[in-house]
Amino acid sequence: MRKSIFITALLAMISFVIHAQSVDDALKQVGKSNDKAKEIIDKLAADPNNAKNADVWYVKAQIYNALATDDKFKTSVPDAYDQAFEAFKKSYDIDPNNKRMILDLYKTGFVAYEGVSNRAAAAYQANNLAVALEAYKKTIEYGDYLKSKNLSYSGYSVPKIDTGMVFMAGYTAMKLEKNDEAMNYFSRIAEAKIGKEADYVIPYQFLSFQYKAKKDEANFKKYVELGRQVYPHDPYFVTIKLDWARENNNYPELFSGYEELIAMQPDSLTNALSYASELFDYLYIKNPDKRPADYDAIAAKVEANIKKTLAKDYDPLSSNLIIAQLYYNQGLDQATESDKIKSTKPEDVKKKNDLKAKAMSRYELALPYTEKVATILETKGMANLNARERHTLKNMYIMLGDMYTAKGDKVKAADYDKKYSSIK
Repeated sequence: MRKSIFITALLAMISFVIHAQSVDDALKQVGKSNDKAKEIIDKLAADPNNAKNADVWYVKAQIYNALATDDKFKTSVPDAYDQAFEAFKKSYDIDPNNKRMILDLYKTGFVAYEGVSNRAAAAYQANNLAVALEAYKKTIEYGDYLKSKNLSYSGYSVPKIDTGMVFMAGYTAMKLEKNDEAMNYFSRIAEAKIGKEADYVIPYQFLSFQYKAKKDEANFKKYVELGRQVYPHDPYFVTIKLDWARENNNYPELFSGYEELIAMQPDSLTNALSYASELFDYLYIKNPDKRPADYDAIAAKVEANIKKTLAKDYDPLSSNLIIAQLYYNQGLDQATESDKIKSTKPEDVKKKNDLKAKAMSRYELALPYTEKVATILETKGMANLNARERHTLKNMYIMLGDMYTAKGDKVKAADYDKKYSSIK
């Protein structure tokens, strides 16, 4: 009985020695015969008895890292670094105190991690974006694992946010039009307020744009604000807020946004003209039957911004058109109020005449700008005008006819009426 127990124990010990030698034998083949090394370690890893053997999995990781750099295996085992890292993970999870691993200083895991990262970069450079994206995602996944275990090698540890990898994953997903995936990675950068470098503005811009398209106001404003915090001098975040406000008819927000944009870019005549146009539309297009309570203040801003563009002869057609219509409509408002007074009482007659005088003063201001618009369009030649330009010219003739009639100049009024009638 004692002899039988002794023989069983001896056999178990011999089995262990053979097993340990087999792992070392696999390692000894690396560089000599990687085929043989792979064959040995694959058999050991496939053996159910080794499922919980940390040594086997760590050696597999080491061997597959070697296969990844062997030209012979780059086609047959394209995911060698991935398999190496998965084996490293398995070894660590089985026994984080495995001596082989500790003596190696966890190098094998970091080699595999770097290998997948390099594969991602190479695929991106080759414009193989689908492969690059999957490799970037794997790199992030492996980096997250290394961080979760607080592992480092030779003084290097994966940062809390692997900014380069996360950015490239998001950027590659964006180029592939995988917007939800891009938003997932870009949000990590934005919420950590990572930036300063020019390229890193992209996550903030992309997230703002996507949430605007989704009509998700809370997230839209969240990422716009984060973008403004990190890139306070980038006008994108103000202009996209303008778009949001315009689309949602939020005029106070629209106008305050323009004030911010103009303060940011005080020399931009495009901004001045756009602001004046938005203000004019608010006064006369969006509220055709009712003047807003702050009409005078808004009209003054239209005038002030257009005078900036006129002083530089910037977009003369649009600039002259806006100021001409502003003054004309102001005059028309006064003339309309004057016409409403039918009473012959002295005080009412005085009020009527005062309104007429105010109307004429506005018409006098409007006339040169209205004539300028008409001249610009006439100079282009009727045959070269598009439908919108023809419509604008007809309106100018109507305005000019009305104003010269009010001035008592029947000749000029008749001339513009004829010009109006000539446009088909």
